[in-house]
Amino acid sequence: MSHRLLERQRKSFDSLVDSGVYDVGFDHAPGAKRFVAEVLGGVLPRLRRKPRPAVLDCGCGTGAWLAFLQAQLVTHGLTDARLCGFDLSPRMVEVAREKLRDRAAPADLRPGNLLERKSYSFEGLSGGFDLVFTYDVVQQLPRAAQAATCRRMVAALAPGGVAVIFDNEADSRFGRRMALRKLVTRYSGLPLVPRYYCNAAYPPLARIQKQIAESAMMVSEIVIRPDGVKRALVVQCLRDAGPAPARDAAEQGAP
Repeated sequence: MSHRLLERQRKSFDSLVDSGVYDVGFDHAPGAKRFVAEVLGGVLPRLRRKPRPAVLDCGCGTGAWLAFLQAQLVTHGLTDARLCGFDLSPRMVEVAREKLRDRAAPADLRPGNLLERKSYSFEGLSGGFDLVFTYDVVQQLPRAAQAATCRRMVAALAPGGVAVIFDNEADSRFGRRMALRKLVTRYSGLPLVPRYYCNAAYPPLARIQKQIAESAMMVSEIVIRPDGVKRALVVQCLRDAGPAPARDAAEQGAP
């Protein structure tokens, strides 16, 4: 992923904070939260019971999902989780620190890059995370980098940990329809979708899931929202997977 593309995305999300689109009071749509709660309802009972489970939100934005995750953890008896997150946009991180000022340490919310290995390293958590979460972030990456990003998230899991990757499926009916609408919007000027939608490339979650399923140390499934639009790739680490994999070709452009 080129430095120029990273800078363009960083500035774009910073400007959304500066213009007031995102602030401390931002919250996600009720339908999105219902689906996340449904998926977590099947995921959280799988986590190994630890005094303080570690949670990582990759692309944490304003911290709204981390706040929601904490509430879901509490309902499942996990009342003392350590909340961590990183985001490409420093302005988003500032908002997240303010929103979660009583729930997360400032050092646990910081700027980061999904393909950069050090972004997943937090003090005192060398053993990995019990829950790794992301929502509509993989689609912001070039298609060639998406599978590597998902593998990087899975590599950050502790033994018994679970990664939950929410996104749209490129090969679904919805994904193909949106691809056509974005193409028309981008090149004809007809506003079939908001212009910023054109920057998103929905990932092939089914193919990524198949790649991950080839590992004997992982079990995975895809949960589909009833309307077929949103999906969750759920991956559990069964045992210690050893060191994180070396950078592959898809990551060579990442800083």
